[in-house]
Amino acid sequence: MNDYQQVFTSRGDYTNDIIIKTCIDVIAKHCAKLKAVHVVKDKGNKKPVTDSRLVTLLTLEPNPYMTAYDLQYKVAAQCFMNQNAYIEIQRDPSGRPIALWPLDYSTVEAVENDTDIYLKFQFKNGQSKTIPYADIIHIRNNFIDGELIAHTTDNLNDNLATLAVLQQSFENAAVNSGRIKGVAQVAGQVGADAWAKKAKMLNDNLKNAETGGIVVTDATVNFTPCNGDPIPADHSQLDYIRENIYRYYGISENIVSNTYTEPEWQAFYESTIEPFAIRLSQEMTRKLFTPEEKAAGNEIIYDANRLTYATTKTKTELIAALRPLGILTTNQCLEIMNLPPVEDGDKRVQTLNVANTAIVDDYQAKGGDNDG
Repeated sequence: MNDYQQVFTSRGDYTNDIIIKTCIDVIAKHCAKLKAVHVVKDKGNKKPVTDSRLVTLLTLEPNPYMTAYDLQYKVAAQCFMNQNAYIEIQRDPSGRPIALWPLDYSTVEAVENDTDIYLKFQFKNGQSKTIPYADIIHIRNNFIDGELIAHTTDNLNDNLATLAVLQQSFENAAVNSGRIKGVAQVAGQVGADAWAKKAKMLNDNLKNAETGGIVVTDATVNFTPCNGDPIPADHSQLDYIRENIYRYYGISENIVSNTYTEPEWQAFYESTIEPFAIRLSQEMTRKLFTPEEKAAGNEIIYDANRLTYATTKTKTELIAALRPLGILTTNQCLEIMNLPPVEDGDKRVQTLNVANTAIVDDYQAKGGDNDG
């Protein structure tokens, strides 16, 4: 007689796994904080453009239904979940971008004619759409296999399948710890019908919702319990698999739990967020500007204020070092300290202990003449 059930099932699809969703959410939230800046390069200098329609698209309202944060979150989530993220560029009759639409697709197929490449999207509602690749912002992750669309042959699913089995061992242990396990022996020689009736009686008692967990027998039945509690997986095994998944996504337990230190955040930014920012910057620049605009130095840059996560000590030391050199304005210093700007705070001040390198030689020559 055995009421013990050790059941393991294979899910196959792990996109809704809580660890995967947590990893994706953490990465996407930080990617959504990236700030888009439209700059024009001129003689090595980058001049920000602040009053263009494109700036509004990138920093506030990419389309009538989303904020810039929503767009960047969705694109990052799709990129790290599916290895590919797509944004359709809606243009006016003159070819200027007027809206950016992230695409929620089921499948995508590259179609090529004599001169151009198109992507054919199949959406979850059953509809399909074919869009010129020139009008698609395409962000790829783990772009190892595939010529245009990223395909991966990693073992993430193997780790997730193992983790699922280990997690089910805890469920099985919890369910089976209160179950009755033993051997029921019917005394004497009885026929098959009598034995079947005894077995049914014991089974009904065992499964009775009101008296579950109690087996009632008489002198004709000898019940010998089998001791042996179910043993769940060791926590170290779970931690090992979980760490493998974290490493796959380039994050750590402290990043997930928001208990990271300044160096941990810096490492996470440089290994995971910054590469995404570079890909997004280059693809936005490549697809949103005409060849003439790109030749004129127009560029989109996505960056983050990494000092947001720095300690107060680091921030004050940075301000103390850079402020006297005229690198930071008053408002920039206030922004570093998470304080509101002040009027006339965009002016730069500089210590008199430094001089313009273009006039240093002349300054020293005049000083030498005065000394002589």
